[in-house]
Amino acid sequence: MMVEESLQLQNELLNKLVQGGGLKELADSAAHFVHREVMIANTSNRVLESTFSEGFSQGEFFAVLPLQPPVPGRAQLQAGGKKMEALVVELSHGTKRLGFLFICDPGADEDNRLKVLIHQARNVFVLELQKRAELLENSRNYQDAFLFDLLYGNIEDNEDIIARGQLWGWDLSLPHVVTAFELEDYESYSQDHYLVTTLHDIIQSVVQSLDKTVILMEKNEEVVLALPVEARKRRDFKAYLNMIINQVLAQAEERLAPRVIRVGVGRRYEQPSELFRSYQEAKVAVKLSVLLKDKGPIVYFRELGVERILYSHDKQELLEFYREILAELEVQDKQKNELIETLESYLVHHCDLKATADALFLHPNSLRYRLKRIEEILDLDLEDFDTRVSLVIAFKIKHLIHSKERI
Repeated sequence: MMVEESLQLQNELLNKLVQGGGLKELADSAAHFVHREVMIANTSNRVLESTFSEGFSQGEFFAVLPLQPPVPGRAQLQAGGKKMEALVVELSHGTKRLGFLFICDPGADEDNRLKVLIHQARNVFVLELQKRAELLENSRNYQDAFLFDLLYGNIEDNEDIIARGQLWGWDLSLPHVVTAFELEDYESYSQDHYLVTTLHDIIQSVVQSLDKTVILMEKNEEVVLALPVEARKRRDFKAYLNMIINQVLAQAEERLAPRVIRVGVGRRYEQPSELFRSYQEAKVAVKLSVLLKDKGPIVYFRELGVERILYSHDKQELLEFYREILAELEVQDKQKNELIETLESYLVHHCDLKATADALFLHPNSLRYRLKRIEEILDLDLEDFDTRVSLVIAFKIKHLIHSKERI
């Protein structure tokens, strides 16, 4: 009897496919047959189709938790305040995982009827997901080829770029800003590509709620987001962009922890042929956010100041500049290191004696003595503006190079 039921379900689902049905029709048909709610999710646990009238809706993320005690083939699903038990079957083809099929609130299923039926239905859902994946991959191949040329400055004709962008609904006549989201410590030969795909899904779910057509591209360890800039003040747009980024980081913290996501933001460009500059700036900002941890996980290229110039400069030349300025002080101070620390603190506190003394827990007279000693060793006047600028740059070089060497 169970074999006949399994074949009947499989035939019904195959007929839906033959008639041009998709995931929605398959889910509805399976749910009607087993008298349970059915859900299909991608590998990031984002709902692709669901028969629920509310909750676990299309596009929503949910958590899959083991039961206590664990039960093979079953899990607890959780989205918001809603929880339920479900039978779970992985939908895969060969070694490629495509998603998951869930039969919700299955009950005891003592005769394993539902378990047999869901495994029989699995192959039809795999066929549909395979078809979707192939169509998406073909579309992405064309799309990614265009975006590669766009983000690497290989297309110079603005009218051509705008016309080609319209094929995917992108209005590239508007100014855009590129933001790069990068998975820190990405390893190519690992499961990290699944994490980047999840990050892509998170960003997609956040920007979909904005009612905007944005450019989104998954590329190795990063996801690239190009967002159109409407006529608004720079400060307003930054607040708007921060809102988007913080929503993404909050969801990434929940779904990808303990892995860290770093974000770099390029500058706004009016012409689409210049969009590659914003992308390159975003990548530099990401790298500097890794090197300069005090900058935090979000770095705007335009706010980097001298670091962005130093980052791309010749390392040997930077080292020579650093040694010319600070090497003698390091030699004299190598035992205690207090003079180097004092000088850097003095510069950080804008050469304010009181603020520096307080930060170092020093008496002002002791601080004055140290500064005098530093001037003698370096043969420099700390009151001179150009001297202060050179010293600030030397310390920035020190931290940049040391950070790179640690990495």
